[in-house]
Amino acid sequence: MKAVAYARFSTDRQREESITAQLRAIHEYALKNNIHVVREYLDEGRSATTDDRPAFQQMFSDLEEVRPNLVLVHKLDRFARDRFDSAYYRREIQKAGARLVAVDQPLDDSPESAFLEGILEAQAEFYSRNLAREVMKGMKENAFKAKFNGGRAPLGYDIDSEGHYVINEDEATTVRLIFQMKLTGKSLNSIVDELSCQGRRTKAGKPFGKNSIDAILRNERYSGTYVFNEIPKKIAGKRNNRVKNPEDKIIRVEGAIPAIIGREDWVAVREMMEACKHGPRRRSDTLYILTGLLKCGECGAAMVGNTATKTVNGSIKKYHYYECSRAKRTGTCANKKRYPQEKLEQSVLKFIESQLIRPENRDAMVDRLWEAIRMINDSSETECANMAKQLQTVKEQMDRVVDSIKKGLPFEHMSSYFAELGEQKKYLEAQLGNRQSIFTDVTRQDVHNYMKRQQGRLVTTASAETRKDIVTSYVKEATVLGKSIDIVLKLQLGSLDKAGVGGGT
Repeated sequence: MKAVAYARFSTDRQREESITAQLRAIHEYALKNNIHVVREYLDEGRSATTDDRPAFQQMFSDLEEVRPNLVLVHKLDRFARDRFDSAYYRREIQKAGARLVAVDQPLDDSPESAFLEGILEAQAEFYSRNLAREVMKGMKENAFKAKFNGGRAPLGYDIDSEGHYVINEDEATTVRLIFQMKLTGKSLNSIVDELSCQGRRTKAGKPFGKNSIDAILRNERYSGTYVFNEIPKKIAGKRNNRVKNPEDKIIRVEGAIPAIIGREDWVAVREMMEACKHGPRRRSDTLYILTGLLKCGECGAAMVGNTATKTVNGSIKKYHYYECSRAKRTGTCANKKRYPQEKLEQSVLKFIESQLIRPENRDAMVDRLWEAIRMINDSSETECANMAKQLQTVKEQMDRVVDSIKKGLPFEHMSSYFAELGEQKKYLEAQLGNRQSIFTDVTRQDVHNYMKRQQGRLVTTASAETRKDIVTSYVKEATVLGKSIDIVLKLQLGSLDKAGVGGGT
């Protein structure tokens, strides 16, 4: 008679010894009953309240191939703590012509045994749910003290010995860069591309994607606010990050975590992302470069791009323009004017250009750009120094492992740890080899010459995407009413004129 064995543990308190003890009991039972165990399936750190266990699922995938007579577990609660899962997977075992046996709870096929199994399964489920309730109590107490509640710390933070968040300065530079790029109006794709070019990685050492950037920009912890229980636990232990708990179930403790991002900047980014989420969608190939920046001077609503067609001499022509979204949607705004797209956008670009052409403003801009470049270069040097320290620590840890092996510690006890250190060493060496500021060789005169070259080029730039980048880089907001447009720049360089705009269609 042949069998497969399944064992698991779910918490740090159970650890590997629990797996070893389970397998020992299973093999002792098999030896006494002349059973040959042909395969073992082990799940480490996996709860039986869900069937989302890799080895568990692999075992059921292999049943048809292996065709065992028995599936051996130590106790029924190692197999499942959910009665529905238990009944379903027992049925799957029966379909494969096998039988589930808990070696430490020997039961036969009698009605009495079936009744007892039901009691044991109900007891296991009660234990699991009661434990979850008690664990939640402890986690809430931790939350009110702003202590870490498990999982992986967010990028930019480590957890100290007392469970408190502390800033990881090497990672925090990446977080600050992400927020800075978003504040300048860059899209998630642009941020991903920039981080990829710089060789930056997530907490797990993987390349950034749109979802990981989105999660960082929405994480309130970066502003210093501790947040717990924001996302509910779903069926089978899975979570849906798009669903939020009611506010009365969420614990927030402001100022409890060292902030990486200023609160005002975090709120500004959140508002930008909400505006993109609920804002008007592009319905054509035309890019309206003022979208998200332009407001109606009459009611304060967003100005949106639209297209109209006219028949001229038998030919249909398209006209692109901006109009008040409230006037268009509800008709409750008195500003019914349509502003020609090209004329309005040219007015904004010319205004930006006029401010940069002024010698005093150009010099101020050069000063600001040069200071920003110096900060980037200093940040790059700091990152390299931090990574060099980390690399030295990893090398010292590897040396200690080698010394322990020389003193007689079996290598198999340290092999996985040594391999992990080796991967960290390889990653840090690669990062140090690639990490260099792109502005290392740039001088202040280079910046001055660049600004001079930009004069007269804004309006004639052919690419609409480039114009969009220019506007989002310089303009904080713009308000249009009648024949005037008020523009607020992100960098106030000196006295500003008002831009004018022509009549509407």
